[in-house]
Amino acid sequence: MLTFSFVFTDNINAEEHFSTELSKKDEHSFESRVATKEPDYLFSGTISELQGFYFGVGFRNVRIRVADNVIISDSDGEANGIGVNIGYFWEEQSVEYERQISIVEHSKSFIYESKSGQKVEVIQNNLWYVLYPKISLNFYLHYGAGIQFTKSRFAATGNRMSFEDEIAMGVETGASYFVMSNLIFYYRFSISRHIPFLKISDSSTFLKQSQLHTIFMNYYFSL
Repeated sequence: MLTFSFVFTDNINAEEHFSTELSKKDEHSFESRVATKEPDYLFSGTISELQGFYFGVGFRNVRIRVADNVIISDSDGEANGIGVNIGYFWEEQSVEYERQISIVEHSKSFIYESKSGQKVEVIQNNLWYVLYPKISLNFYLHYGAGIQFTKSRFAATGNRMSFEDEIAMGVETGASYFVMSNLIFYYRFSISRHIPFLKISDSSTFLKQSQLHTIFMNYYFSL
């Protein structure tokens, strides 16, 4: 028993001595260093953490229904004007103002309120409330609703009084992707329809329905 106790005590002392040597080596191997701060553009964060303004321009496909169910479609996103938007979002939601100016041409002339023409000019001012559910890192769906104030007429009329002022309700959906912390690619599909009981003038409805596919390039300014 005495021999066993003596051997067991030596083993413990050897282990303690070995662990002491390792701890001294570890102290030398872990030297303090100053870490360089990574650039801000690597930290885009999640949309729930973001709060700020965004604005940009967009190109789109336009399809409208005017007068007596005349349908005009134009897929050339550069020839029929341009769209702009500005918004503020926080906690996966936003409020946004969007303005679209379109000049589209029908294949043949048509008549509205004793006037006739082939080209139609439409100005749409939209106020949107939008929600942004997250799909993956920096990629989000969005959907929302809003009200639209429209001005429409036959193009090249030259008289501002020739515009028909109307009000419509709209819905929208699409997706957005944060390419960088301050750059967003934003796709929107929106449909708006005239509200009969919100007529501003006594004339019949000129712009009955509009449908737009828009791709925005937005700059994001964080608060």
